[in-house]
Amino acid sequence: MKTRLFLGLCLAACVGVAGLWVARASEAKSARGFSLASLKGEYIYALDGFTVQSDPTVHQPFAWAGKETYDGAGHVAGVFTASYHGEIIHRTYTGTYTVNPDGSGSTLLTESNGDVTHFDIFVEKGGAEVSYVETDTGVVSSGYERRRR
Repeated sequence: MKTRLFLGLCLAACVGVAGLWVARASEAKSARGFSLASLKGEYIYALDGFTVQSDPTVHQPFAWAGKETYDGAGHVAGVFTASYHGEIIHRTYTGTYTVNPDGSGSTLLTESNGDVTHFDIFVEKGGAEVSYVETDTGVVSSGYERRRR
């Protein structure tokens, strides 16, 4: 009888310790916050802004609308239509992205014509929405995107 009671207490203690270990591991994972995997799937977006010419009083407006797919591992690809001062263009792009534990990050995109664009990004918890600002010299633009799928 005493042996069964002792074995039962040992089993209960082992289950309790295992439960605490799983809970701590889960807390540690959530404490890390955001990661590359925070962005995964297809997103639709719109952004607008203007370029600043050599004469700072001259600004050329532009607007983009498009969709892009994040793979959850640091790669992104997309397609967009843009209006640059009224001229319409269609392009594709590929690139890379980073996401820091606090949800900030960056993207580097190379368009099908060879243009390279840089953005600082800010990911909402859960990764469903992203806001961003272009960081290239001579450009003032920002946008917003949300997960579609």
